[in-house]
Amino acid sequence: MDSYQQKKTILCRLGIILLGLIVSSALLVILFYIASQQMGTMLFALLIGGIGSCISFFLRFPKLSKIELEFMVTSWWSVIVPMLVGLVMGGFIYIVFFAGILTGDGGNGLFTSNLFPLFSSPQLTEGESLDLKMALEIRPVSVQDFGKLLVWCFLAGYSERLVPNILQNLEQRGAGNHTNKT
Repeated sequence: MDSYQQKKTILCRLGIILLGLIVSSALLVILFYIASQQMGTMLFALLIGGIGSCISFFLRFPKLSKIELEFMVTSWWSVIVPMLVGLVMGGFIYIVFFAGILTGDGGNGLFTSNLFPLFSSPQLTEGESLDLKMALEIRPVSVQDFGKLLVWCFLAGYSERLVPNILQNLEQRGAGNHTNKT
């Protein structure tokens, strides 16, 4: 198979994956619109992370070597795995924001910035505990926060180093706090 055919095959696979992610996102928007109950935004975070990784892959595509092209033609997984990693990174950054790790309560997080989305808190009655359904229904408090979440999830999927760098900063900060307390 010549280089042109290899590139065509890989682009076709990428197109199918990206189309699947976009259709899934559109269906989620429609479901959001017609759903009578409040839905959370974690699925959006996952899908947008996957779309970010697809776009990153498209931009890196022209720079791939002949060996990389041959490998991607012989295995669907070589094209799917980066998209799955983008999905996971979008979900992970969602959890980081949801947990308030970066901003923290009262500025006690890793950073203090208005660049990060704020999330609603579930209204628990006395004696009621948080369950998975309630956790999945939590969403950003405003349209601007929803936009911030989508941008960050896209970047988490797009940038291969964003989430690992955040984890490294958290680890260094945790190690610094541990040594200060002893």
